[in-house]
Amino acid sequence: MRTIRGRVDSARALLEGERLKARLHVTADTGEAYEAYLPDRELSALIPRSVLVGEDTTAPPQLLETIEPILTRLTLARRVRIWSYQERRYASFLSWRSVRFAA
Repeated sequence: MRTIRGRVDSARALLEGERLKARLHVTADTGEAYEAYLPDRELSALIPRSVLVGEDTTAPPQLLETIEPILTRLTLARRVRIWSYQERRYASFLSWRSVRFAA
């Protein structure tokens, strides 16, 4: 799959097994709709575990009700690139390399 760029339309926090995942709905620049997941490293950068869970390694499922609005506010309308790895689509935020500062 070629790399696709688009904008996040919605975000959902969910559990896969016992692990937190972030599923995004993205509209590509071409108008096509995609479902993609945030990689764990990007989710950790947006929502640091230590802020919500502290030192614990377990969290109640009700914590999703707190995480989802935060995730939505931090991702909605942001530009991402979509890519595939092991038969799953992921969305990553654009890197600093693509940013140019005005003189």
